[in-house]
Amino acid sequence: MTFLRELMDTHSNERFTAFLREKAAEAKRELRYDPRQFLSMLGAEGGYSTVAKLVGGKNPSDGFVKLWESGRLDLSVEALVLETEWIRFFDEQLLKVAERKLKGAGYRYVRYVAAESSERLPAVVLKKATPEYIWRSVQLFQSGDVSHAFGSSTKYDLIDENGDRFAPKAVFGVALSMALDGATIEPKHFSGDEASLCFALLRDAGYQIVPKDFDSPSTDPASMPEQEWMEGDRKLVSHLRRERSPGLAKAKKAQFRRLHGKLTCERCKLDPVAVFGTEHAEACIEVHHSTTHVGQMGPQHKTMLDDVQCLCANCHRLVHRLLREEDKVHAHED
Repeated sequence: MTFLRELMDTHSNERFTAFLREKAAEAKRELRYDPRQFLSMLGAEGGYSTVAKLVGGKNPSDGFVKLWESGRLDLSVEALVLETEWIRFFDEQLLKVAERKLKGAGYRYVRYVAAESSERLPAVVLKKATPEYIWRSVQLFQSGDVSHAFGSSTKYDLIDENGDRFAPKAVFGVALSMALDGATIEPKHFSGDEASLCFALLRDAGYQIVPKDFDSPSTDPASMPEQEWMEGDRKLVSHLRRERSPGLAKAKKAQFRRLHGKLTCERCKLDPVAVFGTEHAEACIEVHHSTTHVGQMGPQHKTMLDDVQCLCANCHRLVHRLLREEDKVHAHED
């Protein structure tokens, strides 16, 4: 039986699984090799269990042999465990098996060694970069009016609601600096990779972190839910797209919690946690763009956190109904 060097929780395992899927896609794209069995195992068991079974097996897997024949053992799970930041989740016994297989195949691997620094900030400090500060940081990068000590990203990009790309570690560093009242934050203070808390917090704030060669996701409003609100009014579609930006919504909620201690409806004052008796009831609170009417929103309109408000689902739906009726009246008058 093997044991984890560091506990791989569900969220980490999901990210590890996604990482392995990306490598499988690379093998298919570059080698015309479709690792169907591997992908099936990932879907059924997740990344950690799949790797433990394949690496821990007595003999090299069929996929290992295929990659050896193609001269791409760097894409084998053995190499991906040994040569990346994910090594910290696997015990030495399993790593030795991976090394033995790679050595036997003539592959020269280099064990991943994380850069250790006594100046690394603890997790409790990093978590002060809430979605509110991360959103504010993204706004600064969008404006181009930002200074920081971080270089350009070499492997990953953060994608904002407009599809623009920024260096994830730089965005997080600026956010953390704001959260710590302007303290100087440098690259040495935290790591930025797939297994890092930095990436986890950026994703929790509503932003995608993707490899540089990954195509930007579609921002087509037709892919959004609640189609009934989108028929016949392009400005209303724009309004909804702004509201449904995960970064904006999470930032507003984080700001509201910081200022008021909990999430409540700004219209009817509903306190969902008190009513339903569970913190999960916070899902009842949504974010609505309130200060600028959609008819007055230009294409370059910039939404600030004070432009949106927290509403319960009932009030939010009512406000949108009133908004739609108001637009009908204006259209009739025109």
